[in-house]
Amino acid sequence: MLERLARLCVGVGLLWVLLVVAVGLMSGLDMPERLAPFADGMLGGDLRRALYLGLTFVVVPVGMLALLRDMIGDPEPLWLKLAAPGVFAAVYALFLAAAAPRVGQPLLLAADPLVTQLLPATSLTRDPGDAPSWLARFAALLAVVAGIPGVLGFVASLLAGGSRRR
Repeated sequence: MLERLARLCVGVGLLWVLLVVAVGLMSGLDMPERLAPFADGMLGGDLRRALYLGLTFVVVPVGMLALLRDMIGDPEPLWLKLAAPGVFAAVYALFLAAAAPRVGQPLLLAADPLVTQLLPATSLTRDPGDAPSWLARFAALLAVVAGIPGVLGFVASLLAGGSRRR
């Protein structure tokens, strides 16, 4: 029963993350009312907020944990096992910045020093509608929390005499 619930959360959570992140990057992070205007007409504001919070803080984390459990348990390459948690953390931080700004935006704002060091010509704003600023923060966070462990896992597997695949 719990396995089926976890699989349902994987599917629903994936769709929810893709919808929020894609629309957030296309139109900025200052929503959720711009996320699905038709849903605002059908649902009341309180019901919509409860639904968004349930999807954000219950369904998506359960789905991500189920996927991570499968990836770590299966015979996947070491670099993938080390990079996957960081990818999920970075995607979830971007997702939270769109779906729950008070929680997620401070996580991405923490990447500002890294972005300004790597791309000094980039001017970052705190405006939720400035998608390139938030995308630059996401890329920096992704490089740190997923890229570095992935590269270390790849190098470790090569040094251990393993092939590129395992």
